[in-house]
Amino acid sequence: MHAELIAVAKNPQYRHFWLANIISNGAIWIQNTTSSIALTHLSTSAVMNSLVQVAATLPFLVFGILAGQVGDRYSKPLVLTMAQLSLGLVSLTLAAATGWGLLSPALLIAVTAAFSVATVFRMPVAQAGIALTVPREQVKHAAVLNNLGFNIARATGPAVAGTLLLVLAYAEVYLLTAAMLLAVSVYFFWGFYNERSATASPPAFVSMRDAWQHIAASPLFRRCTFDACILFFAGSVIWSMMPFIAKYHLNQSTAGQGTLMGATGLGALLTVLVLPVVLKLRHSQHGYWLCYGLMASAIATIWLSSHLTVIFAALMVFGLSWSMAVTLLNGEIQSAFSREILSRVIAIYLIVMYLAQASGAFWAGLISQFLETDSALISSVTLLGLGLGIRSLIFTSTDSNEA
Repeated sequence: MHAELIAVAKNPQYRHFWLANIISNGAIWIQNTTSSIALTHLSTSAVMNSLVQVAATLPFLVFGILAGQVGDRYSKPLVLTMAQLSLGLVSLTLAAATGWGLLSPALLIAVTAAFSVATVFRMPVAQAGIALTVPREQVKHAAVLNNLGFNIARATGPAVAGTLLLVLAYAEVYLLTAAMLLAVSVYFFWGFYNERSATASPPAFVSMRDAWQHIAASPLFRRCTFDACILFFAGSVIWSMMPFIAKYHLNQSTAGQGTLMGATGLGALLTVLVLPVVLKLRHSQHGYWLCYGLMASAIATIWLSSHLTVIFAALMVFGLSWSMAVTLLNGEIQSAFSREILSRVIAIYLIVMYLAQASGAFWAGLISQFLETDSALISSVTLLGLGLGIRSLIFTSTDSNEA
């Protein structure tokens, strides 16, 4: 497994694409973490705080199919360039509004939603674009490295955001993320786009009806979407409520909020060490069972403990479980479907994933507002247990050969 990863990393075209995505994802995580922290200082409402996560995910439900259609019909590098440029311009808008003293909960949530719309058009193409940089037999390993890069951004982004906010104003942090995003858009246009337009022609376009028939007939896709629903709905309690828990339950400063959220990314980096071992397990579904178990134990620990060191360790375990789930699901989907429909396959999968996250975040916010945060954590652990039991009964025989 490590030899295959090294072979992929030696590909200069993939390596440049990978580094550009790390910078872009790092900027996205810095901005989203900054917005989550800012909202905790603008509103004490648990529901309002959870709405940032909802605003970041809901646009996938509205624009996901269109984004996949655009990604399969038009040049993927060009779509990446335009999406990246849009992200940078939205960040500039938020920086300007914040600098003029216009920052409010409603404005922050609205701009987060606009930022997410641009992200919708970027993500399916950024994942499908892996297939343009490596041979088909290396796609699964490239997906593992791509997810590692995402988790490097996840590990550093929240911690960097918390550190920057100690010395910079919100507007200055937003201005920095805008610069990072715009720099990557220049790379995609002048580097990746020019290379691909000179060496490859776009594949024949497959109609949405034919693509949907192929997707709907895949047992693998049905199993992957089931896992996405359970894992990402339950796990959203951490992404949506952890800044709130850190501030109001653990009495953490802005830097402390960022550090705790950064623990999830540090745990996710362990994927590169743990996943090769998981992939060698005799039964292909054992890796998913491990994801369910680790996530449930991490959330239960956060519910039961008030000790910062224990919670930090539990967040690392949570980050590992989330990262492994994303890597396993993405790797199976990206390697099981043809390039001609891959953007739409990924877009539909992302719709399911982000619907689960949006509804899970809103559910966690409602439970925390009207009952207590502990109740939201308990409900997530219960759902993970039920989900694991159901998938063990109906999906045991499904593997990557069924697509």
